[in-house]
Amino acid sequence: MNETKRLVLGALLISISLVLGFTGWGFIPLPLPILAGTIFHIPVILAGILLGPGYGFLTGCVFGIFAVQQFPAFPWFVLFPGRPLIGLAASGGFLLLSRWDKSKIIAVVTASVLGSLTNSVITLGLGSFFKVLAPELTIWENVKIAFTFSPVVLTEAALAVILVPAIYSAWKAYAHHGLPQKPLRKE
Repeated sequence: MNETKRLVLGALLISISLVLGFTGWGFIPLPLPILAGTIFHIPVILAGILLGPGYGFLTGCVFGIFAVQQFPAFPWFVLFPGRPLIGLAASGGFLLLSRWDKSKIIAVVTASVLGSLTNSVITLGLGSFFKVLAPELTIWENVKIAFTFSPVVLTEAALAVILVPAIYSAWKAYAHHGLPQKPLRKE
């Protein structure tokens, strides 16, 4: 992919992240102490897979900024750090596995899981360590509370496993063949 296409695709994924952030669509409200699930990790994972660690990191920073803005009651050092690392984890997993996976689907699925779990584990881990979920309890009791959010974590990972390979496949088909061309008039 030439640099112009990379720049345009990167701008598209960052724009999607901005739309998810400004509209609030990237955060799915939940009646839990974590307050929301997310679909915001999808463009970050895609950026890491399609464009590499730099774009993945940058798109993750957009996610992190909106997470801090969306949840001001939580400290930034819990909300922000995991988000840029989503793109790095997805990119690293994809690059490592794509050497052996000719179709790239196993690499994309694995990278999707790695990116999604990076977000959840780091954010919940930092929340547990800094006792954000229940300040009156010990760190280990906060870890136990964090584990109760496993259904949310698994749902986010499942969404990534479904959506990212589908989008990746569509993008690769488009990048390889282009859009289908219809004749303007019959000859």
